[in-house]
Amino acid sequence: VGESDVAVAVESFVNEIVPGTWVEQYCMLVSDVQHEIDLHVFSQPVNVPTDLTVRSKEATPAEYALRSSGYAKSIIEVISETFPDVNIKDWYTPFVGVSNRQVLGLVSQLLVALYIQKLVNTTPTTKEEEDEGGIEGELERT
Repeated sequence: VGESDVAVAVESFVNEIVPGTWVEQYCMLVSDVQHEIDLHVFSQPVNVPTDLTVRSKEATPAEYALRSSGYAKSIIEVISETFPDVNIKDWYTPFVGVSNRQVLGLVSQLLVALYIQKLVNTTPTTKEEEDEGGIEGELERT
């Protein structure tokens, strides 16, 4: 990634927020070195059925090197083995009634709004840019 490039990344993770309650969330980030902007946002947590996390834990060997931070078998792998008819790209819908796409869409909107806010506050505006609608006008044209 070059100095003038903007990097965006997204990853999901499962977390036990209170004993026996497991959730999956997305973390989405943007890194813009040129404008010195680094943002991280998180999605609404989505409950993961406890029996799925138990199966993931049981499938992980005791000597698994990363056991303190995760299990060898992902929730997606457990779902695909346990419920072969469930679309693993959208397992949220049958389990919680909201699609993965909707959750990602909301967190994406949040990240874009925060990024634009930071960009507007950190980017000097020239007289020409003001006449053309400022940075907001530039973003709309790209």
